[in-house]
Amino acid sequence: MDKLYTVEDIATMTMLTSRTIRTYIKEGILKGRKIGGQWRFTEEDVKTMMENGTYQKEYFSNLRQDINDFLDGVNDFGKGEMQGLTIVDLYQPKEFVAAKLEKLMEFINAYEDTPNNWMSFSSEYIESEEKTRVVIFAQPKYLSEALKTLE
Repeated sequence: MDKLYTVEDIATMTMLTSRTIRTYIKEGILKGRKIGGQWRFTEEDVKTMMENGTYQKEYFSNLRQDINDFLDGVNDFGKGEMQGLTIVDLYQPKEFVAAKLEKLMEFINAYEDTPNNWMSFSSEYIESEEKTRVVIFAQPKYLSEALKTLE
């Protein structure tokens, strides 16, 4: 059985808000199904959304802004706590990296209920360079552990 993702999972993966994800559902950019009154999405649903031009434009604009905000010290991650940002380029086959990103998502989900915890990541496959760029925002105490999932 395929793993199903929630609105919150997709928001975390894409660094978009849950509200934006729900807008994508209404606009048909993201398709899924309701199970027990809550939206659930397959990996294929997420991939289809990520290939949509509207999503890509907004996603990369938001990601660049988040990185710039981090560098300028005006981002809202961590709410005054120690913050970290890591950008990793993986020069490995897309399919191999997909398994690593799944482990990273599992790692992040394992800590989502920890008080004062916050982590977020995004990834982009750059076809012309045959690499996957992964951007991780997290508290430094979690960054090294998150990076281990990508080894």
